[in-house]
Amino acid sequence: MKKLASVCLLSMLFASACSPHKSTNNKPIELRPAEVAPLVDKPLMYAREVRAAIQWKLFIKDDYRGKTCDVNIKMSKDGKVYDLQGNGYPPLCEAAIKAINNADLPAPYDDETYQQFKQTVLSFQPV
Repeated sequence: MKKLASVCLLSMLFASACSPHKSTNNKPIELRPAEVAPLVDKPLMYAREVRAAIQWKLFIKDDYRGKTCDVNIKMSKDGKVYDLQGNGYPPLCEAAIKAINNADLPAPYDDETYQQFKQTVLSFQPV
C-alpha cells in the first residue's frame, strides 16, 4: 500500500512539474526517504550491475550470434563465484564462463538480494 501511495505521490509531482502553469509556491517539495525507498528495486539494480560487469569482459565472435548458453552460477555473499556450469553452444559457454571469472562482480546489497542471486542461471544469447 505504501508503494502505491508513493507511486501516486510521485506521479502527481511529475505531472505538476510538467505542467505549463507557473507555481506560486517557490518552496521546494521535500520527500522523506521512507516515501522514496519502496521504489528502489534492489534485485533489478543488482542484476544490471552484474550484467554490466560481465558484458565488459565478454567478447562476442560472429559465430556466437543466434546461439545460446545458460550458465548456472553459485556465488558467496561477497559476490565471488565459486561454481559455474555452462549448458549450450560450447564456444559461447567457454567465453561466458571466462567473462564471469574475469568480471569484478559486486557483492549483493543485502541478504534479500543475496538470497535471490546465490544460485542462479545467466542466459547468454548474442544477437
